Amino acid sequence: MANGLFVNVKMATLNFVRETSITAKLGCVVLSLFYTLSFLFNPLKPLGITPGNLIPPNFWIWTIFTHQFIETNFILLIVSCTILIISSRILEPVWGMIGFLVFFGITTVLSGLLAGAFYLVFYMLTFNIKYLFDVSIYGLAGYLAGFLVAVKQCRGDQMLVGSIGLYSKHLPLLYVGVSALLKLIGVLSGGYLSLVVTGTLVSWVYLRFYQSHNRGRGDGAESFSFKTFFPPPLDRAVGVVSDTTYNILLKLKICHKTSYRYDVGAPSKITITLSGVDALDAERRRNKAIKALDERLQKSQSTDGDSTEWPDLAGEEQKKAPNPRSVDDTVSTSSAASSHSDIVRIDLETSDGNTSH
Repeated sequence: MANGLFVNVKMATLNFVRETSITAKLGCVVLSLFYTLSFLFNPLKPLGITPGNLIPPNFWIWTIFTHQFIETNFILLIVSCTILIISSRILEPVWGMIGFLVFFGITTVLSGLLAGAFYLVFYMLTFNIKYLFDVSIYGLAGYLAGFLVAVKQCRGDQMLVGSIGLYSKHLPLLYVGVSALLKLIGVLSGGYLSLVVTGTLVSWVYLRFYQSHNRGRGDGAESFSFKTFFPPPLDRAVGVVSDTTYNILLKLKICHKTSYRYDVGAPSKITITLSGVDALDAERRRNKAIKALDERLQKSQSTDGDSTEWPDLAGEEQKKAPNPRSVDDTVSTSSAASSHSDIVRIDLETSDGNTSH
């Protein structure tokens, strides 16, 4: 009995490791290596972010590239490895290895840099020296926040707990709220909370405006606007603030307008490319469209069943009779349309009350 259980666990472990991507395996190896170094010396000072060391004369800029791999607790090490493995299985098939690594790098590096900058600003406001050298920022808290934002983007309609109505789209705000509560009662440090907040913001800005893919750049979907992170009592106020901020960034040319490209060159079909729609989100919207179409067809069939009038066959034959002139016009129009390909580009400017960011 015990031998059979051991064999099953061994086979399950081997299959799990075999199915894990190479990027997740390398990440787990690096995390384990840095954890081993914690037995030799304290890695928080030389490898973690200390806000006072980011500025001259120290200027320890390398810490923004190493802080995410620092873990001094074995349980947190297991949690970090699990986060890497799960995120790679969900995101890497959609974005590819390069896209996944770019997202990981941007989220972790910029969240650490902004968290350090936050404490520098806090020091300038309070002149409390502890905000410079008594704070250590490290770990994958920022990446976990970014991963939850990515889950909201591609699987936002997935229900997690039906009894309380918890969906995947609620996870980012829930993570921030729980982290803030744990910080208030002294369970988590301020550095951890700062990584959670900055990781959420950095990942959303990157996915919303700058992520490059074969359909364009960014994700302009209404379901991914910033106000959708908040519950209904707050989403309207947040939408007003976010729209105003977005319009200011447009004038400063930091962000760009959402554009749609239509290729109407071929007379038989229209090719439409919408930027910012990933495969999972497109599949979700396609399913909704199919469901709505089925409902309309059922209503149409029920309406047709109520009609008992016989069709006018003579009228139908007259309608089907070809008109030579109309055929010639159609041929000439089709040849004229096929002689060149027109690209129509429509830029949609965001205005208050129409589209939220």
